[in-house]
Amino acid sequence: MSLKIEIIGIGNELTTGRVLDRNAGYAAGRLSSYGFEVTRILFIPDQAKEIRKTLLQAHRRADAILVTGGLGGTMDDITAEVAAKTFNRSLNLHLGLQTQIKQFLKKRKIPWDPTYDKLALLPEGVQLFHPRPKACGFLMEEAGKPLFFLPGVPAEMHRILDRQIIPLLLQRHPHQPVVKQRVYKIFGLLENEINQRLKNLEQKDGTVQLGFYPNFPENHLTVLVRTNQAVRAERFLDQLETEIEARLGDTIVARNDQTLEEVVGELLTNKKMTLAVAESCSGGLIGHRITSVPGSSAYFEGGVIVYSNRAKMDWLGVPRNLLSRYGAVSEKTALAMARGILGKSKADLGLAVTGIAGPGGGTSEKPVGTVWIALASSQGAKAGHYLFGGRRLQIKALTAYTALDWVRRYLLDDGFSFLFSH
Repeated sequence: MSLKIEIIGIGNELTTGRVLDRNAGYAAGRLSSYGFEVTRILFIPDQAKEIRKTLLQAHRRADAILVTGGLGGTMDDITAEVAAKTFNRSLNLHLGLQTQIKQFLKKRKIPWDPTYDKLALLPEGVQLFHPRPKACGFLMEEAGKPLFFLPGVPAEMHRILDRQIIPLLLQRHPHQPVVKQRVYKIFGLLENEINQRLKNLEQKDGTVQLGFYPNFPENHLTVLVRTNQAVRAERFLDQLETEIEARLGDTIVARNDQTLEEVVGELLTNKKMTLAVAESCSGGLIGHRITSVPGSSAYFEGGVIVYSNRAKMDWLGVPRNLLSRYGAVSEKTALAMARGILGKSKADLGLAVTGIAGPGGGTSEKPVGTVWIALASSQGAKAGHYLFGGRRLQIKALTAYTALDWVRRYLLDDGFSFLFSH
């Protein structure tokens, strides 16, 4: 039977939306991957009454509780104090932690101030997690249930969770069910289309669970398998992957933690090809995504942002009369840009985008969201027309993503055949 765990994030910055939580989702994913069942994730403000009520309710419901935030030295950091009062424990100065804080400050030539003592005030009888000044975490055992209190700083919280809490839970509960998961990143299908294609794949006994999560501009599919043997789980996932690939085809752009730009980079590397880009409406976003991958200099020659007509003419050799006759946002201009960057860079592939990202600039013939994408190679050049919806940043993101997906499809199909099959 799975150990039931509740996660509580404490902080006014979380409940007001000033800070996006980076701890609860990470903890839920890591704990679930080891077979533990996360039953609730709660966010509450730095208010003593709310913290007390939430801790008592979670203690009644769950087998273990993981709390993040409120362990610092400012006046709104009251988690340790409230936890002590909630479970009728005294709040004591931990001399060992106090000494470490003093040494830390002395090394950095920061004068001691009595207010730093607050960092070392902990409930009676707790166990420290390898304390670090300003980032201490502790374990409180209450009526046979562990309550883990962790700092809200993501790097510190993640480190303590991975290195100490998960090993401790596995040691205490060695017979958790094996849970394995794979994530498929899909582009080009709506969520309901994905759902229709994967009908009857999920099993009613809970062995296989599917999850659908929009993550603009992608849709993510999670496939979770729960069994009692790791080998069996992996074998089952392999069988499911074969079926998923058959149903979704090349709309699967990446898997697990991999990104589209990493996939494109691997394909270019494997085929020993290079890429160069000419961007107008995307404003450098394609180049940014490509160069976010370490080692991309091996296959990315470079790119230009040609926003004005003059730049398109001067830097890429787009003919003036072509721009005058067809406009900057047109099939002819996109093709000329792709051929221009191909010739200038001497790359194997030249990618170009031009469009109207808005909110102004649209016409009845070319409304906001109109985008042309072109790809050129030694085989020739092709262009495609799109009408993207959304605001300016969404249109730019869709343009960059779709353009990179063109490169992926070109490399997978060994040419332009993907344009005629999708």
